[in-house]
Amino acid sequence: MAPPAPEDDGPEAPVAFVDDPVPARSRSRIDAEDSHEVTLRNQSDIPAFMRMATVATASIIFNDGLERALRPGELTIGRDPDNDLVLITKTVSRQHARLVFTDGRWLLEDRGSVNGTLLNGHRIQPGAQLPLRHADRIEVGSQTIIFSQPAQLVDADRTETAPELPVGRSRALSPLQIQVVGCLCRGWLEGGTLEHLPSNEEIAAQLGTPGAAGTVKAALRRAYAKAGVTDLPAHEKRRALCRIARERGWI
Repeated sequence: MAPPAPEDDGPEAPVAFVDDPVPARSRSRIDAEDSHEVTLRNQSDIPAFMRMATVATASIIFNDGLERALRPGELTIGRDPDNDLVLITKTVSRQHARLVFTDGRWLLEDRGSVNGTLLNGHRIQPGAQLPLRHADRIEVGSQTIIFSQPAQLVDADRTETAPELPVGRSRALSPLQIQVVGCLCRGWLEGGTLEHLPSNEEIAAQLGTPGAAGTVKAALRRAYAKAGVTDLPAHEKRRALCRIARERGWI
């Protein structure tokens, strides 16, 4: 049986990063291709070596795979051109949310938006600042952003998040596919990188069924189709599946 056709989840919100001395409001348009570098208006008063370490380890990843480093300070998000990250869609408020770097960690805050800001599927209270952890999923209107900080130290005081609600915009994975994709992406979710993902044989061993690489391959093939990444090159397809699985709440 042929795998199901990739799903089309609709167009993503245009994204623009502000990084030049010309006020955004004076420009005729914002070019997402030319304005990807993030500028933070308020650089925090922390040692330079700490800022450099954070730049190297913290970033945000968009639905199309675009990844941009975060610099300590504040990153404002919204529809208004004065924001550091401009999302041009009616589902995003003019002053929607912000990321704040405080005491060595990144925090997420909703700025009283109409549609709210979701962290791992849960709406956060306006004004409350919640700590971000590696692979956290942030939803601002129709745009999903993944917070990435692979080098983040294990927090002994970490409180596990409540079970996430299933995302209804795409077909869910089967129980076997969830197990396989979970094994594929586990290292990344625990702080590793997407450059070193396990092979089908290694996944089969993790599942306690060594020698069942063919079953793992078949499960991944169906997951690729549901994620709409079937036509990508093999290694890129696996990386994309992890990002999409996290965005959609599959893992």
